[in-house]
Amino acid sequence: MRDEKLTPRAREPAEPARPQHVDGQAGVAAARDEAARALDRLDAARRRTARARRETGAGAPPPAEERRLAEAAHALAEAARELARLVRDSGRRAAAGAGTRERTRRPGGGEPLVTLDLAHRVGPGWRLYQFTTADRDAHRWHLRHDGHAAGIVTHVLNLRGRRTGWEAYDARGFRLRPEPGPDAYPPAMPSLWSTRTAAVRAVARAHRCP
Repeated sequence: MRDEKLTPRAREPAEPARPQHVDGQAGVAAARDEAARALDRLDAARRRTARARRETGAGAPPPAEERRLAEAAHALAEAARELARLVRDSGRRAAAGAGTRERTRRPGGGEPLVTLDLAHRVGPGWRLYQFTTADRDAHRWHLRHDGHAAGIVTHVLNLRGRRTGWEAYDARGFRLRPEPGPDAYPPAMPSLWSTRTAAVRAVARAHRCP
């Protein structure tokens, strides 16, 4: 057999493969920690503000400022909820492996898991669908009119994991917000709808069939 000389590089042991998900996990952990710090800062700021008002005898802030504070707090809560959902889904994928494919699988033949006819609430041809178990777990409904996608409504979780109001998005992905009144979810989430029916009707009003 012919002797073959190995180069110095060839004599080195192969480097072990590095898991590709390490960087992703580190990024998720950093985002989680930043979200926790932001929530802590929000709580501390609220305590300081309340204490300062008591000490100075100042009244409540102007309605416009109060509204901006509520919207900022809600945006932070939504970001934390979305991060929690991503972390939870990532953990399920890592633990279940192939089971995740089953979780997001559509039924055979493209049929939805759940269909709700809204003829008596919205009008003829309007239906709500949940196509996957992921839709069902997230309380997410796809609204269609005569088969055309009109938008999505989702029941929102707060930071304590409790269901609150409903988000509504039209077919283009634009968020629909209620005007002050009975359709708006009280008390500090003006961007949410009070009921699924109110959210669905908002999407239906914004929809234009092709």
